[in-house]
Amino acid sequence: MIGLTWPCITTKCNMPCRMVGPVGRLARSTSRTFGTFAAFQAVKIVIPTNRTLLRDHWVLAWPIIMGQMSHMAQSVVDSVMVGRLGAVPLAGVSVAVGVFNVLLVFGIGLSLAVTTLSAHARGQADSEEGSRVFLHGFWVCLLAGLLMQGFLMLGLPWLSLLNQKPEVEAQMRIYLEALGYSFLPIMLFQAFRQFIEGLEWMKPALWIAILSIPLNAGLNALLIFGRWGLPAMGVEGAAWATVIARWIMALAMITYVLYQKELRVYWRHRFRLRHVRIQPLLRLLILGLSSAFQFIFETSAFAGAAVVIGWLGAEALAAHQVAINIASMSFMVAVGISASASIRIGYARGLGDLRLARRIGWVAMGMTLALMSLCALAFVVWNRELPAFYVNDPVVLRSASILLLIAA
Repeated sequence: MIGLTWPCITTKCNMPCRMVGPVGRLARSTSRTFGTFAAFQAVKIVIPTNRTLLRDHWVLAWPIIMGQMSHMAQSVVDSVMVGRLGAVPLAGVSVAVGVFNVLLVFGIGLSLAVTTLSAHARGQADSEEGSRVFLHGFWVCLLAGLLMQGFLMLGLPWLSLLNQKPEVEAQMRIYLEALGYSFLPIMLFQAFRQFIEGLEWMKPALWIAILSIPLNAGLNALLIFGRWGLPAMGVEGAAWATVIARWIMALAMITYVLYQKELRVYWRHRFRLRHVRIQPLLRLLILGLSSAFQFIFETSAFAGAAVVIGWLGAEALAAHQVAINIASMSFMVAVGISASASIRIGYARGLGDLRLARRIGWVAMGMTLALMSLCALAFVVWNRELPAFYVNDPVVLRSASILLLIAA
């Protein structure tokens, strides 16, 4: 029986359908041996219900969401602690973070291709392909980190074109000059993180990111305000604290991954540049650049809004920074769900089961709609309380609470 058909199990309809992929192979082999009814029962066992897909997707998604939130929390910690210095430093950090994030999300989007391709290789049980994905992903992320750092440094003399207040521009320049050195550790962290997440190893990145929050806060306290004999560096101290924390994160992730015996099968090329090939490199770049440019266009809109709001004054810009920081944390929920969906869809495609891949996509969209609706409700209910974690200026608080309602 080459084309075994029966009423569709996945959609609960009465129309016959042709089973393809591993499920189809199971159905045909079972039907030849035991008959169509036995094949029908076998397929019911291996085809997951929507409830099962939802549960499995959440198990995979929540560590990614928490990891993304922890990563974003570094900027939140900087904003909260710099906000104690006043509206002008917070306004400077606001525009600086917007400029920095335009480049940062480009790198993150580029690295997401590593996750999809490693999940696909895992679905095919092809460790050789997995090692090629990791090798090319490592070099792409490494070079992207260096290029982003160089691009930012070359752009620093042109900050005056943003037409910010002189005192705000001075704070921006100080912050970005130091923060630019964190691009390389971020991209090294992403190279290792995205690869093992494609293999559904979620917890390492989660715990490293969570532990980086108190580390960043402690370094901020030392360098921003001056502790233990260190001078108070203000905004510059916040930037250097983030750079140090991100280097520690990168080194922790690299050390963890390279010392896992189960993953040594993927290190057969040992990062040697001579093993890089054009075809897998182009495949990764084509897939990664599509996500990277999508992310950069979305983020540029927010960065442009920060620049325009900066023309209204430091208080307005500080309020915008508070609102956008809170909104960005909620956006990490959608990013985490989409990342887990790309892993599961890549794995399903590796198995050759396109029907399962399609169902995973619909489950991911439903989860995103439900969770983002809860975030919007939280913004409406606590629109005054949430900004109070950042600043105590009544003018900034009032403006931020209004912006948070709009964000909802």
